[in-house]
Amino acid sequence: MSTAFRFGAALVLIATLLYPQAKKSKKPKAPDAVLEKIEVKREGEIILLDGVIRNTSIKPIRGMVLHFEFFAPNKKSLAVMNGPIESAIVEPDEQAEFRLQVKAPTTAVSLVVEARDRDQKDLVIDKNGPYPIE
Repeated sequence: MSTAFRFGAALVLIATLLYPQAKKSKKPKAPDAVLEKIEVKREGEIILLDGVIRNTSIKPIRGMVLHFEFFAPNKKSLAVMNGPIESAIVEPDEQAEFRLQVKAPTTAVSLVVEARDRDQKDLVIDKNGPYPIE
């Protein structure tokens, strides 16, 4: 019986070693939207933000709010400003424009764009920056 037990244990050990230990890797989530165009200009103390965003998901996005995070030359975050897009609902494969004026820190040299929908769900945005402030 001990020989049968050893043989069984050896089989279990070999099967364990030969069985591929594939780690389940999460695929990155497909973007919900893509920032197709953005212009960032400083006029005195005001920064003008003008751009176009496209819904690349299969569902409409309702109540999208953009979040602009401003950075100093040393890449330190200085402030986050929020602003809505012009359309209340962006259907799949449709574009929406945004035109905003924000008072950002004078030391800000670049920004990154993030977004949430009306339910405060974070949206994945492709081509979200960083963008220089001209």
